[in-house]
Amino acid sequence: MNQLNELDYGTPAKQSEKSVTLEIDGVSVEVAAGTSVMRAAVEAGINVPKLCATDSLEPFGSCRLCLVEIDGKKGYPASCTTPCEPGMKVRTQTPKLADIRRGVMELYISDHPLDCLTCPTNGN
Repeated sequence: MNQLNELDYGTPAKQSEKSVTLEIDGVSVEVAAGTSVMRAAVEAGINVPKLCATDSLEPFGSCRLCLVEIDGKKGYPASCTTPCEPGMKVRTQTPKLADIRRGVMELYISDHPLDCLTCPTNGN
């Protein structure tokens, strides 16, 4: 398989003798302790939007598109930098998350150059 077709989990795999079980969008997931919520979601077949995350780099949570809701936690943590915890209940797709992600993308697009040669905004 060539590199373009390989699945990118968003964060590097963690090795641990301990495992953690959590729930993501109603799906029970068991992963190695220390695994990010983003990677656990991808392993469960659940897509979490991302721009800055890749499994070839340590996560840094810059783009803010991978935000999730976690029962009992305040705010909307980045799934790429949040380690899985036992019993965690995570939601990756809610109306509130869609609004936040839309706002983030609007900010990125508002600063996008109008002479970009790789998109239709340049008139071509």
